[in-house]
Amino acid sequence: MSTLDRLQDLLPSPYSAAPDSTLAMLLAAFALEFDTIAEDLDRLRRTHWINQAYRFEDAEKLGALLGIAALPWETLDSYVARLLPLAVARLDGALAPRDIKRFVHDYLVRAGDALDSTLVQGLPADVETAFRPIPERPLWRPLALVEQPTRTKRSGALLARGGLAPVLFRWTETNAGLDDSVATFRVSGLAGHKTIVPVLVNLTTGDVMLFADRLAPGAALEIRVDGADRKAKASLDGVDVTARLHSLTGFVFGVPFSPSQYDPAPLAPRMVRGPNDWIFLSLALYDVKGLNAAFFALADAALREVALDQTNFDHSLFPSGPLVSLAMSWTETEPASFEVRIPRTVTLEPEGAAPDAAPRDLVADALQRAIDQLHAAGVRAAVRFMPFSETQSQTARHTLPWIVLDPETAPSGRRDRLELGGHFGETGLGRARFE
Repeated sequence: MSTLDRLQDLLPSPYSAAPDSTLAMLLAAFALEFDTIAEDLDRLRRTHWINQAYRFEDAEKLGALLGIAALPWETLDSYVARLLPLAVARLDGALAPRDIKRFVHDYLVRAGDALDSTLVQGLPADVETAFRPIPERPLWRPLALVEQPTRTKRSGALLARGGLAPVLFRWTETNAGLDDSVATFRVSGLAGHKTIVPVLVNLTTGDVMLFADRLAPGAALEIRVDGADRKAKASLDGVDVTARLHSLTGFVFGVPFSPSQYDPAPLAPRMVRGPNDWIFLSLALYDVKGLNAAFFALADAALREVALDQTNFDHSLFPSGPLVSLAMSWTETEPASFEVRIPRTVTLEPEGAAPDAAPRDLVADALQRAIDQLHAAGVRAAVRFMPFSETQSQTARHTLPWIVLDPETAPSGRRDRLELGGHFGETGLGRARFE
């Protein structure tokens, strides 16, 4: 029905019955203007209202007002699916966790509809429900926004040396996290039975960790934390050897310590915030075989392996070569950061999707780009997709296929004839000793 028809319906019958009447022609002139305005309004609505836009170019122009450009793979529907929640989040400030959660949830829902896919199985319609466990669905893996996530760090100084460390080797590691941490180690024995009573000392805290035994070539000693109270546990090639692991505090250069100073239970050395100075030592202990491979006294603070123009003449040792292979790690609480974790198990996608353009990968890239924009200055943001996984612990071990002789076992000599004291006329020359 045209505008003129609607106007005529409002008039009494005598006035609306004659289309060629003066009143009808006057109304037709007004109706034409109204129809023109309606067309302009519809065109304005379809080019300036994002939900009414039917041309991709118009949607891009609207997105440009907020600095949100379309990605190369996006169509009108997929672009609008990202533009709307991203615009809402940015206009609200996009700083609070709720803003981030709402954007992630809304985009996953809209993108799934636009791409005819299911990106997260069983995603609840409510934002808060989607980010918390559901008692009625014990197998449901919720979305997660983790503030100040933990990161595992490894010693760069040891990695640069391939883990090989001589006695008195010193290095510095920095704990850049928010909290103090603890260090864990992997100590491997080297050929020649050189790894005798390895001692690791944090000079910054005075914490000492030592293994009261020697390590055979290739043997791997794992020292890790067993609980939240720094309690340490050690395993040697998969066998628990915590009974031979000891710790103490209050280390001082040149001052010996005794077993009476050991902690009741071994504690992993601390990693305080900021720089931590470490040193590797190899000490002789009673009843531990280490002849010619361990040191019988604690070094003083100035003792080093000799280096030209770097060490003192009377405080230097000749280089003994690597005595151990070390690997060190610790956990940091990363400041000023957050991580969005999205479960990625089974996704439903339309048939015929190209392997290099699967909806799950396209949405993952778009989500990472968006999260990079939705945070305060100086805050690190990341998206992490959590695949379905089942873990079955296993340990690889190896043993040397040849017989290794004890380095402290020497030949007992050979005696194949009787030797007598020399006696004139009775003992033969060459078969007697002169006494």
